[in-house]
Amino acid sequence: MILERLDAIPAELEPRTGWSVRPEGACRGEVCVALDTPFDVRQLADRLGMALVHDERHGVWALGPQAGGRALASAQLPDIVLEDRHGRDFALRALRGTKVFMLAWASWCGCRFDLPGWRKLRDELHPEGLEVVSVALDTDGADAAGPWIDRARPTHPALIDRGHVLDELLGVVNVPSGIWVNELGQIVRPPEPAFPWRPRKPSDELLAQLPAVAVDQLREAQKMRIEPERYIAALRDWVARGDRSPYALAPEELLQRSQPRDMEHSRAAACFELAQHLHRAGQGPDAVAWFREAHRLAPENWTYRRQAWSLADPLQAHTETYDSDWLTDVRKVGAENYYPPLEL
Repeated sequence: MILERLDAIPAELEPRTGWSVRPEGACRGEVCVALDTPFDVRQLADRLGMALVHDERHGVWALGPQAGGRALASAQLPDIVLEDRHGRDFALRALRGTKVFMLAWASWCGCRFDLPGWRKLRDELHPEGLEVVSVALDTDGADAAGPWIDRARPTHPALIDRGHVLDELLGVVNVPSGIWVNELGQIVRPPEPAFPWRPRKPSDELLAQLPAVAVDQLREAQKMRIEPERYIAALRDWVARGDRSPYALAPEELLQRSQPRDMEHSRAAACFELAQHLHRAGQGPDAVAWFREAHRLAPENWTYRRQAWSLADPLQAHTETYDSDWLTDVRKVGAENYYPPLEL
């Protein structure tokens, strides 16, 4: 979260972390950590194990998530409120009582073309108790994601996550990612690769109209390991059988599968948020250094990299701004390793 002073309790502290400051100290549930007075964010960060980074030139700080555990602190879905296409707030808690498939996608990802597939699946399974919620991870908000939402004509909540809150709260590190939430608001599957169908192979006519780098990117994408058939079959089973489905994870296994988070990952999240803040404030050149630092600290986080690359070049091709680009890095790790195998 972005801070302009260190002597005031951050307004976002409880919604973003679950911790609140009370007379007895910083508390979450029944656990309290003593704090000295007067209040100082630096002491809070130190005692809770949260990274605190400072941009001296612009006089702002960013507080990262708590380190020392995993991205998911519990199976309960955090109280997330995001804006829709038209800037209206939507609280995910409003969907309690129904199964929810949450899709993390982005305008800078080829998965934007899959949105109609999720709408079709939602319309089929909604009478059986499933709601789909699509969430665009886009720093530029509705300007970037809005046209793709409009094109898909969703019949389900279509939200926009300008701050990449899902990265921080749920551990999303790549898109598209699917998260399953049961009727009680409990997560039963953490973020994992999610596709509604197998993308068509691009035609020669299409390839002939594209820039060379886009052609190479599409060819690499064709090598990626995805399993839409298995994933959708598992989703259907969960919709039909609920907690009796073998694909609905118990809380202990869910947390074990959640992304680990050490202090470097907390610092990476803070650097990334600081970079987004500066970008939106019109300080794009100053944001780059913080994007670079986030990439260095969390190299496995593709959403950090791709979001930054897309702000420098919509094709995420090589630029002088960054030392890496999508095509080079995918080839480096191997396209077949870009998405982890499904654990179904």
